[in-house]
Amino acid sequence: MNRWLLGLAVVTLVVLVGCSQPVVVVNTSVNTDAPVRDKPYSEALEREIEKELAGDLAQTRPDYLPEAMFSLLPAFPQDFYSVRTLVRAGRITDFEKLEPEYWLQPEFFPQFEDIGVPLLQNPPEDRWGAFGMASYPAESIGTIAKGETLSFYFFMKSNYLVETYQGVQLSLDFPATAQVSTGLELPDGSKVVEQDEVAKYFDVRISPDAFLLEPNYPLFRPNGTQKIAVHITVKEDAPLGNYAITLDTTKVPEELESLWMEEYLTKYASGSLTKLDKPFFTAFVSVAE
Repeated sequence: MNRWLLGLAVVTLVVLVGCSQPVVVVNTSVNTDAPVRDKPYSEALEREIEKELAGDLAQTRPDYLPEAMFSLLPAFPQDFYSVRTLVRAGRITDFEKLEPEYWLQPEFFPQFEDIGVPLLQNPPEDRWGAFGMASYPAESIGTIAKGETLSFYFFMKSNYLVETYQGVQLSLDFPATAQVSTGLELPDGSKVVEQDEVAKYFDVRISPDAFLLEPNYPLFRPNGTQKIAVHITVKEDAPLGNYAITLDTTKVPEELESLWMEEYLTKYASGSLTKLDKPFFTAFVSVAE
């Protein structure tokens, strides 16, 4: 059974196509009708040559924040921006195999450069971040046959300027109605799922379902971002069609809450305090033959 996942971002690719020209080898010791350059080479051409000689994978983080802020993270991958582009274009969807050195970088999350960097460059001095988190991607779509298991992966991170250790407990739900984001559609072309009492057709395992998010300010930390796996098994008696399974935060178990609070004292915050206008993650599952 073929399985597939859809990414959430769309990248516009512009391809410039020109007519091909024959390659001419010129012996400079004799007269030739080849055109003679009478002006400097194009700056754009020079840049492309330099880029090629340096290697397409030679990519570094811009100098927009102190280097020490990233000192606890894995080294910035040379091909980071190329991989990120493929992730956002939906060309890389196997997040299980995506290495931490990519998804631990704050630039992996959308809007870091637009929102996160300006906030971090000018942090407020009269207040501090008590709690807050975000997820990416917010939804995924997959096709599966009865009796099979399909795994989705997404990431949760401590938000910009948050200085607390946040305890998180995830819970799942089967909402009566769910709609895919603008620009996406389900395999049959529809955009809305309507369902009732369908939990009995699925076995769902979340790993991890309880965890601690470390603060990402003033230093980005390796445990400031977590990869979450959602393993969904479809039972044999499930009707064919589209389903939606959501994940959201809920109350942290008392034993974990007490443990983390004892360790981090006033630096601890319950992740259940963070609520969005929609679930942190939605898995759209199409059960097909």
